[in-house]
Amino acid sequence: MAKFYNLQASIMQTLTSAKVQANFGQTIDMAKAGEPITITQYGRPTVMLFSYKEGAELIRLRDAARLSHYFEERQALVAQDAPALSMDNVNTLLHELRD
Repeated sequence: MAKFYNLQASIMQTLTSAKVQANFGQTIDMAKAGEPITITQYGRPTVMLFSYKEGAELIRLRDAARLSHYFEERQALVAQDAPALSMDNVNTLLHELRD
């Protein structure tokens, strides 16, 4: 089961886009140190900045959720007596195909 990260519970720096532009190097250093940053424009949050490692993990989790959702949708279209493939089955098949 996936754990969801509560952004409200996290200490997150919020900066205006003007401040980010004026202090880009310092902003990058903060993100690289693991501190997520919310960037606002006209007083509204528009962008979040993460370290590469955190961003890559978020993308991986998003893609895994999309894939899981795709399989759930496909399962609804498959005949009820057809054998179901779990994510473990899919991973095993992919590894066999790569070898």
